[in-house]
Amino acid sequence: MSKESAKLSWQGAKTYYEQISPEAQRIGEVLLLALILEASCTPAPGLVDMTSSGAHDDMDYLTLVRSAIAIGPSFAAMAEVGMGHTGPVHGLLDKVRSIGVQAEARMYEATGGVNTHKGAIFSLGLIAASTGYIIAGGGVPDRFQTTRTVQAITCGIVERDLLGLRRVKADPRHLSNGERIYMMHGLTGARGEAEAGFPTVFHHGLPALEKTLKCGLSLNDAMVHSLISIMANLDDTCVVHRSSVETLEDVVKPRARLALSQGGMLTEDGRCSILLMDKEFTSLGISPGGSGDLLAVTLALYFLPYVAPSFLT
Repeated sequence: MSKESAKLSWQGAKTYYEQISPEAQRIGEVLLLALILEASCTPAPGLVDMTSSGAHDDMDYLTLVRSAIAIGPSFAAMAEVGMGHTGPVHGLLDKVRSIGVQAEARMYEATGGVNTHKGAIFSLGLIAASTGYIIAGGGVPDRFQTTRTVQAITCGIVERDLLGLRRVKADPRHLSNGERIYMMHGLTGARGEAEAGFPTVFHHGLPALEKTLKCGLSLNDAMVHSLISIMANLDDTCVVHRSSVETLEDVVKPRARLALSQGGMLTEDGRCSILLMDKEFTSLGISPGGSGDLLAVTLALYFLPYVAPSFLT
């Protein structure tokens, strides 16, 4: 992207952003923070972090930051439609997806055509709309209300988007990566995680983050521990897409579980194990991108309740 086109893109985003309510802007700011913190988490085995491009040769840390800034206004817009929504809550899904298409266009413009945050746009977009919907009704967007609302928004998405593919015997050449992986392996990916209320985040990502913060770890080290906990439990379709389901089950999950059994970021042995994971995953081209997206969701669910009082004053 040229400096001039980048300037025009930012001016357009700024104008768009200024039309959003202050409450929706604050939600968008928290989700932008979650994305930038996720990108900053170091070391992040196989993923782009502040010191390495991991298993990727088409992006680096600054690419992720540019992408996050470009799509930030779209999260505010999703929060805004959540705040203004009436009728059945599942009607929000089409609105989120429509804004998500625009967000993807902003992402590709900012990155020169590289897919940096497509999965995060979907997951964090649902968090944004859910949060807006909750605060408009006078509620507080804690993890319980937010994930329950995401479940309501996405109710039936796996059946509508994926189960029908097998019935019609869809041509794999015309499928997205997520659809193709479902056809081959039955993994429901980001759709399944969202419809279930982000169970990997709820049961692994958030507890790991909070436990290590209470133990006195820095935010970065707590994020790393949370990321490894997610990797140990998630059926990460990004790993399957770039590598194989065998790599997921025989390499990623076992290595993450080993690091956790050694204490993760709470012990020197665990830290050494995580650093070794990073080298191994990078050399093998393994990128747990789905785990990175869920770390961003973890951070969003952790930070949103802290700003909730300002929504309600």
